[in-house]
Amino acid sequence: MQSNLNGGICIIAGEASGDAQGALLVKALKEEYKNKNVNEKTFWGSSGPLMRKEGVEDIIRVEDLAVFGLVEIISHYPVISASYKKILNEIKVRKPEAVILIDYPGFNLKLLQDVYSLGNTVIYHIPPKAWSHGKRRTELLKNYCHLVTSILPFETQFFKDNGVNTFFAGNPLKDNVDEYLCKNKTIKVPFKIGILPGSRKSEIQKLLPILIESFIMLAEKETKITGAIPIAQTLDPHFVKNIAYKSALNLGYTKEWIDQKISFGIGNAYEVMSTSSYAWVCSGTATLETAFFNTPMCVIYKVSPITAYIAKKLIFIKYVSLVNLTENSEIIPEYLQEMAKPINLVNHALKVFHDKDYENKMLINFQKVQNVFPKNAAKNAATEIIKCIDKYNVPNLNKFKYHRENRTEK
Repeated sequence: MQSNLNGGICIIAGEASGDAQGALLVKALKEEYKNKNVNEKTFWGSSGPLMRKEGVEDIIRVEDLAVFGLVEIISHYPVISASYKKILNEIKVRKPEAVILIDYPGFNLKLLQDVYSLGNTVIYHIPPKAWSHGKRRTELLKNYCHLVTSILPFETQFFKDNGVNTFFAGNPLKDNVDEYLCKNKTIKVPFKIGILPGSRKSEIQKLLPILIESFIMLAEKETKITGAIPIAQTLDPHFVKNIAYKSALNLGYTKEWIDQKISFGIGNAYEVMSTSSYAWVCSGTATLETAFFNTPMCVIYKVSPITAYIAKKLIFIKYVSLVNLTENSEIIPEYLQEMAKPINLVNHALKVFHDKDYENKMLINFQKVQNVFPKNAAKNAATEIIKCIDKYNVPNLNKFKYHRENRTEK
């Protein structure tokens, strides 16, 4: 069928992890279209540095959207609102062949409904955690998404059971880690701590002071300890370093001491994950990546009291980290909210360093997690996405009809 759409493909990410996943997906889509002898597509939307490197035009930027927590989002609302209006207007004007949304539910779940009603083919790559937030998100995905491409095995079956057209692609980050390991000779550095405080400013502000205090406390017990902090490319390095220096100074330690004991890098998370003997990791996709690198860890997370209170009312899952959720068991400890304090982080690090049986058990469980994910995830997702775009390349009335029939079949 000859396409009557000429607006390229719109792709929307809202934070550093989405930028990484978006870049992998765009690269795979370009390769799949090339293999099909289809003219090169244009990609545009909300992109970060990795997506821009793959040629995604930035109508809006991930750097302007990456905040988390109710209080933080409210303070950042004018920027987010202006970005929303700008991208929605661009979608109306350009009429893309498809709109691909990546995670970032506060923004993308609303955009999902608006762009679907305009007659766009809508694909959600890495859907929001509907399985932990009750029925509303699931109903939105069922009613307004032509396809959901999942990168987590446990959520795929949940969505299918609830009538959402879902495809489990595997996780592109697993392929990314495997590729990195093939190209780089990595050796674990004894007593090196990977300090991964997240990619959002709000996460850095909440978690990094705790992590710096934990590192200082640990260094007082283990003099051989060194640390490494990878800084997301969406963040200003001075912003991160200043928080680290100020946190140390409050505890009587100088900037020079921090620089001597902790290395800072930009966009070098994989180098840190692969060479560290242990890691403190902000909850998110970094926990899976760290497990893929076979690096023992614990998970830390903390949000404002208001956000935490609301989350307890809305979220219905036993675990937070993707590692534990994949196996539905506590493979790594989760230190959240009032449990996110230095003494817990230090004690766990010491346990890993001095209890080899405990460490080996964690590594065996990491292997179980890794075995769940098939290879070539981005390619798998790209193939399915192109099928969906081709299937729904029809006039709007037929598109709505086909989608309703699809939902009825579930």
